[in-house]
Amino acid sequence: MLNKIIDIYGSLINGIPVVVILMVLYYIIFGAVDAPAAAVAVIGFTLVFGSRSFATIWNAVKAVDGGQMEAALALGYSEKLAFRRVILPQAKGVYMAPLRTQLVALLKETSIAGYITVLDLTRAGDIIRGRTLEAFFPLIAIAAIYFLLTWLFTRLLTALIHAIEKKEESRIIKGVD
Repeated sequence: MLNKIIDIYGSLINGIPVVVILMVLYYIIFGAVDAPAAAVAVIGFTLVFGSRSFATIWNAVKAVDGGQMEAALALGYSEKLAFRRVILPQAKGVYMAPLRTQLVALLKETSIAGYITVLDLTRAGDIIRGRTLEAFFPLIAIAAIYFLLTWLFTRLLTALIHAIEKKEESRIIKGVD
């Protein structure tokens, strides 16, 4: 039953554009309680990222050969310990790069938060464009800022992933295959 609920949730979240999810949350679900737009945006982006991340990790776990779980159970591991110590580390090589990509995409998706009255970078550019009647410089500035943010964020995430991998390499017992 829980798997069905998760499948339905994932299908709904992944089948609806993020901007529509934000507007449904802001204007319909939280509209009656007058929730702050920034809080609704955080909730919306968390729901979307959580759904995408779960699907990515789940598919990576399913890609690990079933014999690995059988071998861990044969060695006396419990199912939870086998998952944590055998399956998840093997799946990590499959899901780390897509998760990094999803985080960068999430940063870029925040540009649509202006649809629910959050003053984000894109909305600020629209305001400047409306007041100055000049489109070129505000849009180029927004593009440059988003490019720099995503470039820096990608570098930071890559460095973080390398640091985690290096730390894990130090735990490997040398000479044991």
